[in-house]
Amino acid sequence: MLKKHAQEISEYLSGLMGRSIIITDINGIIIGAPAKERLGEFHPPSLPCIKYKKMSFDDEDAARKFGVWYPGSTFPLFFNNQVIGTAAIAGEPKIVLQFSSLVKSQIESMLREKIYAPSLRTPQSKIDELVRDISTFDPRREDISKLPERAERLGIQLDVPRGVITIFFSNFRGLELEKNPVRLSYKSNSDPIADEIDYGATRTRIIEILREVFSDPQNIIASVSRDKFVIFYKLENYGERDFSVSLSNAKSLSQEIWDKLQDASIETIIGVGHPAQNLYEMPFAYSNAWEVVSIADKLSMPPAVYCFNEMLLEHLLLSVKPHYSLKYLEKKLADSQKDNDTADLVETFSTYCECFFSKQKAAEKLHLHRNTLAYRLAKTEEKFDLSMDNFEEVISFYLVILMKKLGSLGETRY
Repeated sequence: MLKKHAQEISEYLSGLMGRSIIITDINGIIIGAPAKERLGEFHPPSLPCIKYKKMSFDDEDAARKFGVWYPGSTFPLFFNNQVIGTAAIAGEPKIVLQFSSLVKSQIESMLREKIYAPSLRTPQSKIDELVRDISTFDPRREDISKLPERAERLGIQLDVPRGVITIFFSNFRGLELEKNPVRLSYKSNSDPIADEIDYGATRTRIIEILREVFSDPQNIIASVSRDKFVIFYKLENYGERDFSVSLSNAKSLSQEIWDKLQDASIETIIGVGHPAQNLYEMPFAYSNAWEVVSIADKLSMPPAVYCFNEMLLEHLLLSVKPHYSLKYLEKKLADSQKDNDTADLVETFSTYCECFFSKQKAAEKLHLHRNTLAYRLAKTEEKFDLSMDNFEEVISFYLVILMKKLGSLGETRY
């Protein structure tokens, strides 16, 4: 991508500055020069500049040793904090020193503008921006009229009942692109600009996939970051149909998305949030759906589709301010961290609770012999001074463990 714009930038700045400004690629090959006969030549001073990521200055003697035409300054060009090539200004070092940094910044700025400016003018980018503003909108303090006006210019009727679905790519990095039809980009050391352009194509393809499932033009589909997407889908006959039917339909469509992305080797956690009846509720519905994703991620749940009504307890615990009395149980957990068996005991105890206190079901789920399970539960009673016959003690300890996993109690993780 640097090669695509290098000649244009070189000719423009050379004419503006009245000095020869050349641009090379990551291998030191000239790809932009006012003297076009130099294109394709090797520029020796560029290699140490790329290697050490530092600006260099060469007088006439140094230039002759390198075998280059003129003395001057050579400096690395960066994009996304990676060196993508170099630029060099001809002239005596004492003279070019004063504006080398300015030219470097100008080239990098022009390059960013040429890469990003086209995408900033697309309708999709305006939808992405609209969704970001909806997510931070506070109906108690802000003027609500501006958002519907902006949405109408995009052909969207905003203030209608909508459900919300959030999509998080849990394996965003390290995918094998040749097996991935949507070409999900990952960080590369070879050409960061090409990676960025690849991601632009990837993002477009993913939105197309989401649009295939939620095809109504009134559905709002947006990218909120490199690995997060959101859908505000229009709810038909909301209030007239059974609420559970609406949720079931949302989960079914979300599963269809999950399957399509899974076929492309993309693992996702998809969260179905509580619907919003109107624009006022949309920011809260948005947060609710992302909380579903966050809970699944914090609890190390496998990539899948999750719905808010399956996580009511977790949502409740996140909204509760921890009482000071809980520090008693929290301290027990903290004091036991140095023991090697703590993690196993906590997992066994939690699973036992989640299996409705059935030792048989818990043993099967943990792939343990029942005697091993009984031994671990007895050791849990001893270590944490609990009685498995005391429901209040058991449930209080379980809730504290869950609150710690959710990050709503302290910062220590076991």
